[in-house]
Formats: sequence, structure tokens, C-alpha cells
Amino acid sequence: MTATPPSSPPAVTPSMRCLGPLAVVLACLCLSAQAEADPLGLQEEAAFRTAVDRVAAAVVRIEPTGVSESAGGGTAEAAPATGPSTGVAVDADGWVIATTFAVPREAQQAIVVLPDGTRQAAQVVGRDLSRGLVLLKIDAATGKDLPVPEWAPRSGLAVGQWTLAIGRTWSLPTPSVAVGILSATQRAWGKAVQTDASVSPVNYGGPLIDIEGRVIGILAPLPADTAGMTSGTELYDSGIGFAVPMDDVIRVLPRLKEGQTLAPGILGIGYKSRDPFTAPATIATCRAGSPAAKAGLRSGDTVVEANGRRVSRIAELRHVIAPSYGGDTVALVVERRTRDGGTERVAAQATLVDKLPPWRRPVIGIVPARTSNADEKQADSGAGVRVDWLWPDGPAAKAGVVPGDVITAISEARADADPTRVTSAAMLSGFIGGTEDGTSLRLSIQREAETRSIDVRTTAMPVAVPATMPDATPAMDKATVERLEAPEVAKPPLAVLPAGTAKTPLGVLVFFGPPPGATDANRRAADAKAGAGFLDVWKLAAARHGIAVILPASTDPERWGRDDIAAVARALDSLRSRRPIDPARVAFAGRGAGAAFAWMAAEALGPAVRGVALLDAGLPRQATIEPTEPGRSRWVLFGRSAADSLPKIDADRRRLEENGFPVGMLPDLLGDVPPAETLCRWVEALGVL
Repeated sequence: MTATPPSSPPAVTPSMRCLGPLAVVLACLCLSAQAEADPLGLQEEAAFRTAVDRVAAAVVRIEPTGVSESAGGGTAEAAPATGPSTGVAVDADGWVIATTFAVPREAQQAIVVLPDGTRQAAQVVGRDLSRGLVLLKIDAATGKDLPVPEWAPRSGLAVGQWTLAIGRTWSLPTPSVAVGILSATQRAWGKAVQTDASVSPVNYGGPLIDIEGRVIGILAPLPADTAGMTSGTELYDSGIGFAVPMDDVIRVLPRLKEGQTLAPGILGIGYKSRDPFTAPATIATCRAGSPAAKAGLRSGDTVVEANGRRVSRIAELRHVIAPSYGGDTVALVVERRTRDGGTERVAAQATLVDKLPPWRRPVIGIVPARTSNADEKQADSGAGVRVDWLWPDGPAAKAGVVPGDVITAISEARADADPTRVTSAAMLSGFIGGTEDGTSLRLSIQREAETRSIDVRTTAMPVAVPATMPDATPAMDKATVERLEAPEVAKPPLAVLPAGTAKTPLGVLVFFGPPPGATDANRRAADAKAGAGFLDVWKLAAARHGIAVILPASTDPERWGRDDIAAVARALDSLRSRRPIDPARVAFAGRGAGAAFAWMAAEALGPAVRGVALLDAGLPRQATIEPTEPGRSRWVLFGRSAADSLPKIDADRRRLEENGFPVGMLPDLLGDVPPAETLCRWVEALGVL
């Protein structure tokens, strides 16, 4: 569209009135010259104003009422607003869309303030938990018909077109406006478009419009989970803003009006790789009773097509699954290996669900030999998985499996079950993880020159650290202490490294002590604790079990902080450049304030951390506990040296167990000496399958 620039002389501004008459005349002449020199700029400004005017009457203020702190969650649930936000009318009969930022999940109503200042109570009718949207209904007794703006179809959107983010928070008569361009059309795994216009709490729930005043979508704080941003509010005014396309909103509007709560659809699989952008969508775990299992999918299958779209990477499959809701059906094609070593394509229909019970990890009680990520990538030879040691009195030990056995295939113990070739520990873990507690499995075992079949029954993941297990190296002098230097790390952490070759994978324990404190006395005490005696305890345990122990120091002497998480991640990278790391045996532990930070750091680093031990502390107050899923669970240990910490620990333990986490208790702690021996045994035991 085009706009005609104004033909009237420039207005005299208040700041110009303090000038003399001649200066005012000169200023007006300059403004006139500027207008003549830049007519395009004036046309753009006029177009922006016209676009805003076309939608402004449909944009309302949303004020929360009676809201407590939100529990958060893995869906698009942002933290509750501390002030008003924005909404937009989607139906003339009093229907308004807002976001969970202004109306968190437990809120049942809100206040809608119309552009003329009229305040109306609104009831929450429906929710879209996947996209963080809330449908409100104004009392019909108001007698006011809300104007409804025109929508812009998603099919007509183009990267680079003008976008305007509209809000109505600061001023009722005049909405706020932020101008930008449409920078992407498929973001947040296909649930949103992206703009570089400034998006923040003031316009969450407001419309993102095009240059014609049509609504492209509803601005929402969707999470950028691939960047570690899970609440959706971290991108505040960053030049990266998301909007849920109106096509998607209108499609589910009838269901929201019926009072439905739409939740993300769940397929029930875990992937072999943690790299969504380059790795194929190969299934590592297929949960028992999940839509995937009911559709006949198996561990080892690779999804190559979803809803008619070609799939070559995990990200492409997520772009199909993530926008779907519970109850939607997804058509899949998988590539599956056959008994003769070839492949076949199998079609399946899976009806997604919105909820699965917490996954409780099953095991058979074998501990494979350690492998690194590089080993896993080269593990397609079919050589199987060698049993390093057996869990004491576990199912495998009772069934007759012995150390040194090589597991070459696995299946359910049924006559009609096809055996699945075992190529790696990760693949074997995925198969076992997809079964239920008490499932009978058949193992094909290679023992020296003999092949045999052994049936073994799965059981729940053990929570007590074994009292004994095979030693890696028996001598304390086989461990050394080094600094893990890394770029931009001001205080490189100490690392206790066991002896071994450059090809021997290590388990890793990162131990966070209390921050040293700001006083000289506290610093001297911390230095004493980190002296020879303190390190000897770690050297003995690290050498015996082949565990690398990283001992970070907090950047701030008073507290652990976000910068320390980044420093630990770089320290792990530095260690990985020297020695291979077994991805199944990485754990964080801490004491006091360091324990709470260990949990936060593990959450930040995600599934790469397989266990967390908290000594003399419970979970941090802001911890959010989500039900476990394959690939998103960790073994948790608590330890205490004083009885007064028991109530908090007991409460946290119940929360974790209710959500599927295996939780154990360490023996009571003695003094300031860390239970290094037990913690290093625990890291080795994390490899149990």
C-alpha cells in the first residue's frame, strides 16, 4: 500500500518556541526540506500509523487477578506477570486471546480493560498449553461488540516483510508499537513465526500485524529450548520474538470455546543421538504402552517420513510432532533392519497422547564396558556389547550372565519375537528402557566360542550404591592433579585424573563445595580444605574406580552463579579434548550451597548429566520437577550430616519419586570429608542397564 505525505507546513514544536522568530523560520524551512528529501520515510510512517489504526480497537489490556506463583512446566508456561499485559479480540461476542504470562495455569479469571477504559471481568474458558495461549470470555452483559481484526494467512507470509508488534499496557488511548521485519516463518519447532520487532511482557498476547493492519499472529513467550531457554521470557527485547500464526489459532478456536485444554502431543520415543540438527531420527527408546509402541515402532527404527514429509534429521521429525496436540494422528514411515542384515520400510499410524505416566527406568543388572561418544558412533559393526560386571544379586546375575559375556541380540522372550541386533550400549539401553518392570527378555550371548540364549526379567532401577565393585586401578599414586585450562575461564578448576591411556573412557564427577566466602579467614579455610589431605581422598577414590573428579571454584566468593555453569561446561570440553569420556557416567554432586547449585547446573546441561548428589541440602527452591521420560531422567542421591536437614530432604525425595526419579540415600556424612569413595562408585554404577 502507499500513503500520501502531508502537504501542510511542519508544526512548531514546544522546543522551538524558545527560539527567536528568525530561528523558528529557519527550523521550519529545514523540516520542510527534510520532508521533501525523504518522502519515502513519511510514506512508511503514514503506512505504519494506518496499519496500527486498523487493529487498535481490537487490542485490550489484560490485568491478572488472584494469581499465585506459577509452577511452570515443560510446556509454554511463562512466569506470571507482575503487571498488565496485552490481549486481542478474536470474536465479536466477547472472546479474547491472551497468554499464560498474564494468566498462568492456575488462574481462572482476569480483568480485560477495553481501549475506552471500561474494565470487565473475564473467565478463562480454554487453554493451549503447547503455545502458551489462553481464551478469555467477557461477560455478555456488557453489551459491547468487540471489533475483530482481519487475519493474514500463513501461506502468504514472506521473510523480510514489515511487521509491527502491538501492545496496550502503558497507555490505554494509544497502543505501543514496535517495528521490525518477519525474520523466519517456521520457528519454535513449527509453532511460531519470528520477528525482530521488540517483543516483551508489554505486548505478550498482542497482535503481530503486517503493513496492511492484518494480524499475522499472537505474540507469545515461546521457549527457545535448543538454546537452553525454557521459560520463553529469556528473549525479552532481544530482537528475537515469536508469534503464534493466526491460522493455527483459528483452527483450534472452536475447541477452546468448548472449554478444552489442548496439550502437546506425545509420541513416546527417545532418540539415539542428542544432536537434533544433523543426526537421523533413529529411535533409541520406545516406551511401553506409548503411541509409538502401540503403532509397532521399535528401538533401532529410523523415521524417514512423517505426515508425507521426508525426514532425514531429528529436527525434521520434531517439526511435525511439536505442533500437534494429544489426540492428533501422525502417519510415519520407518526404516528397519531385517534379520539378513538388509532394511525394509514399515508404515505406521500413531495417535498422540497428551500425557504418559512417569517413566520408571527398568534394568536387567548388567554394567557394560565403558565407551565414549566416538565408540558409539563406530558401533555399527554388530560386535555386540561386552558385560564388564554384574549388579550384585541382579536379574542378569541370577539368570547366569557372567562378566566377559558379549550380548549380540535381544528380544522379548516370546516365540514370535524377532531378535534385534545389539550394536552399542546406547542401543541396548534404549531397548531395555522401552519395556516395563517385569518384562521377560531373551539375550543372545557370545561366551568365548559358544553362543547361548539366556532369559532375564527386567526390574526397577536400583537406588542404593553397591558396596563393592571391580577396581579400575588399585594405587593412589596412579592419579594426578591438574588445572583444566580453558579460554575465558578466570579460575580454571582442579581435576583429579586417574591413570590410563588416551583411549580409556573416563567417568566424570563434578563436585561443588560451598563458595569460599569473602573474608580472608574463609579463603584460608577453603585453601586448607583444598590442600593435600583433601585431594588425597579424591585421588584414592578416582584412581580406584577410574573416575575423573573436577573441583570447580566459584567466580564470586559469596555464591555460585550462571557464569560458573558456563565455566564447568568449558572444563568438561577441556577434559574431553585430553581423554575420552563415557557419556553414561557423568554426574554432579555438591555440599550445602554447592549441592543446590549442582542441581541447577545439571538442569542447565540437560541429559548429559546422568546423576546428581545433594549433600546437606535439598533441591533449590526454584527447582521444577517434570515427570521422567526416556533420555530425561537421572539418579539422585541425598546425604546428610545433621538431622535438621531430614524434613526438607524427605519432602524433596517424595516429589522426585512421584515423578519417576530413582532416589537413594547415602550413609550419614562424617565431618567435612566428602564421601569420595562412595561417590566415585556411584559414578561407575551409573552405567547399569
